[in-house]
Amino acid sequence: MRQLAYAAVVCVMARAAGAAPLPETLDRLMALMPGTYDSAAQVAAEAARGVAEADRHERRHVIYARIAAPQVGEHVLYRQERRGGPEGEVVARSLAVFAPDPAAGGVRMWLRSIVDAPRFTDLHLKKELWSQVRFDPAYGGKCPFHWRAENGALRGTLAGDGCRIVANAGQAMAFEAAWTLTAEGLTIFDNTTDGEGKLLSGRADRVPTVYTRLAP
Repeated sequence: MRQLAYAAVVCVMARAAGAAPLPETLDRLMALMPGTYDSAAQVAAEAARGVAEADRHERRHVIYARIAAPQVGEHVLYRQERRGGPEGEVVARSLAVFAPDPAAGGVRMWLRSIVDAPRFTDLHLKKELWSQVRFDPAYGGKCPFHWRAENGALRGTLAGDGCRIVANAGQAMAFEAAWTLTAEGLTIFDNTTDGEGKLLSGRADRVPTVYTRLAP
């Protein structure tokens, strides 16, 4: 079944020459992104190359699952990230909401924090809570991603030339991010700096995290 699903996606991708029509790009995102991903292979490869432990990527395990939550959007994925593996500490719970963006010729994605996030741990398994999940109005929504078909993959970058905001605490922050999605996995570069260019989160070497798909 998994191979058939991937084959269908590949056939769709093969038909796309250049920019895919918006409905097709959105359909591909919704078909391909849901799944379970882990960066263990990247961490192991770094160790095998002799990369110092302090310089290796931290292992992350992440789930993207489609949920029905019309109160926040028509096309919604729940995202949950754990540190260290599938049994590790949950370090992120959020919603990814997608919508066509005809003006930009692609698909917009908003990553939004959740109100009372711990209550919604493993939301993908708790259908009775889907109608209750809400955005946290204090965080997120200012830096949408723009997704498009590119060289046989799907690529998402922050709309415009990165994203600069003033946080609730008054601190200036600048975000850079680029995601690449294929049938094999997901690659994420995500750096945040302050108003003077000091790295707040992410990696100074700018090497992205490589997540291998474990399950659709």
